[in-house]
Amino acid sequence: MTSGKLFQFVDTDHAASLQRDLSKRIKSIDEPNFEPRFLCGMDAAYEGDTAFVAASVWDVMNREIIETATFVDSVSTKYVPGFLGFREGPLLVRIVEKIRQKPDVFLVDGQGVAHPRKFGLACHVGLALDTPTIGVAKSRLYGKAEDSKILNTEGEVIGTILTAPNRKFYVSVGHRISLETASNLVEKSIVNGHPSPLRQAHLESIHLKQSASN
Repeated sequence: MTSGKLFQFVDTDHAASLQRDLSKRIKSIDEPNFEPRFLCGMDAAYEGDTAFVAASVWDVMNREIIETATFVDSVSTKYVPGFLGFREGPLLVRIVEKIRQKPDVFLVDGQGVAHPRKFGLACHVGLALDTPTIGVAKSRLYGKAEDSKILNTEGEVIGTILTAPNRKFYVSVGHRISLETASNLVEKSIVNGHPSPLRQAHLESIHLKQSASN
């Protein structure tokens, strides 16, 4: 399937059917000898139909941001709850082309399989890039919280809850990574209460938006 069809939003019925079908392609296991060093956080801010997109690459070994990329573009797909991947996914895939250091893992500000149809924004992006991808959300969209786990209606563990000072992060698999590894990587990346690559991408996208309005 081409990247374009991954993000083709016709209506909510078609989109829901596509998500359910694509969810069967998601792999929740680690690659052999998987030792990621470069984590890339991606985020977008919006002003009407204009998107301000940013990506920041974090070096796990040296615990520092080594690269940031940004761009501004218009978006035609409206935001519909549960279907963010159709609006934001294409933007996040495009910004990867601007990064010089190839990331080992992508962190997306949104849901992965902790989603009503097991196919949130991080799954869209992971499948499009065919690279290990993690969903890191600030709120729980779907499932029941039980201790540090998120369970679906069948009792299956679909995510974990990481607690940082004054906030929680809801982690789930996007693609090509196990939930355990995803949780460990996000936890390792937390600096001053936030996953550093995602926090930096968020700040860059907001700065870009503010600069455009000045």
